[in-house]
Amino acid sequence: MKRVGQQNQKGNEKPKPVRKTVSFIQDAGGEIVTGEDLKPTSTKLTSVVPQLRRNLTAIPLHNLLILGGLLHYGITENVESIMLKGFITSLPIQAAYNYILAKNTTRKSKQTNIPLLVASSILVSIFFAVPLFATIVLLGAPVYKFSFTTACMALHLSLLVFSPLLVLYSLDFKQFKMLFYQDRIYFTIFGHPVLSQVLLTLGCCWLGVIPIPLDWDRPWQQWPITLLVGAYAGGIVGSVVSLAVNLWIRK
Repeated sequence: MKRVGQQNQKGNEKPKPVRKTVSFIQDAGGEIVTGEDLKPTSTKLTSVVPQLRRNLTAIPLHNLLILGGLLHYGITENVESIMLKGFITSLPIQAAYNYILAKNTTRKSKQTNIPLLVASSILVSIFFAVPLFATIVLLGAPVYKFSFTTACMALHLSLLVFSPLLVLYSLDFKQFKMLFYQDRIYFTIFGHPVLSQVLLTLGCCWLGVIPIPLDWDRPWQQWPITLLVGAYAGGIVGSVVSLAVNLWIRK
């Protein structure tokens, strides 16, 4: 009887609740991310990237103005001259965009000299056009009879790629290197309007090579018109893509 009572007592006992374990991982930005997070939030994705107060201000609509000017003044008729004049004209326009970008970037130090930062970003990006020119040549760009146009292409592309990055990070290269140690780096890039803009500027510029070897014999197939159009258009597409990614993250 005693054994039967003990068995009945054991049978009536309720099973003990199983404790759920949650793993905690520390990301490169020093924040704790739990294993239960199925969709990353924007604060976690961009922990090592300076944030913008208003993402809409980062859309480079001035790219359309510069690109329209290049086409209006006949880049297909005189590629070298129009590309050089277009670059000189784009300097104050890009400087104005960089100033707006700097004013809307959240910074730890409020004593940042924004005009000096903008001027430095323009000068450094022009300096970076030299190694960028060498990179473009190594990737297969024509040099014989096209060295000047390739150099102008490097100037345009360097201004589009490096100057907004230099303003965003306040010329802090160590902080920029932390981006490559970030988990889910693609979410981080495409979730930030400046980073997405820069990446698609490079990507669409590279895709601009495709129409050149086609035997259509069109004036706009001259080197490097399609690459230039792809670079300017890619910056706008990249910023719009980042807005869509941020809307998806917030849902």
